[in-house]
Amino acid sequence: MDFEALQAARESCRVFCDRPVPREVLAHLVDVARLSPSGCNAQPWRFIAVDEPQAKAKLVDALRDGPVCGCPWGDKVPAFLLICEDQAQLMPGVGEHYGSQHFAQMDIGMAAMALCLEATQLGLGTCMLGTINQEKMHAAFGIPEQRPVRLAIAVGYPAGERPPRRKQRKQLEEILSYNRW
Repeated sequence: MDFEALQAARESCRVFCDRPVPREVLAHLVDVARLSPSGCNAQPWRFIAVDEPQAKAKLVDALRDGPVCGCPWGDKVPAFLLICEDQAQLMPGVGEHYGSQHFAQMDIGMAAMALCLEATQLGLGTCMLGTINQEKMHAAFGIPEQRPVRLAIAVGYPAGERPPRRKQRKQLEEILSYNRW
């Protein structure tokens, strides 16, 4: 599949079949994600694969962080991949000027997108979730307090065959200009 077709095919999946995702596949997704670019090659990420029922239940509970948040379909997700923000080691001048974590969330976003695109290529569905109760997530998975969980990515085989939904996006003319705003 060419890249544009892959981008069009990737969507947020919320309905999965009960087929488990092999750990080898989860490891492969993280292996692809770790090849993503990062500021000063800092690689400020740590991944946690969550595929056991009790651990998934704790994760789904930690995704409830207010009245409009949560993952009500989370009990049907075969696996999750958590991406935690790790300490970045930037080049001295860069870190001093911008702060050591300045690029970390962008870096994690690029790694997450690479992971989700590879999952799509393999016939898997994903959904990125960012509404996270940090206190619950840290307690459930032994994550150090100073390492925020930035994303939980649901991973599984989509239930049923259907073409990708038509993406609703702004027109190119609304988001692109040349040489000035």
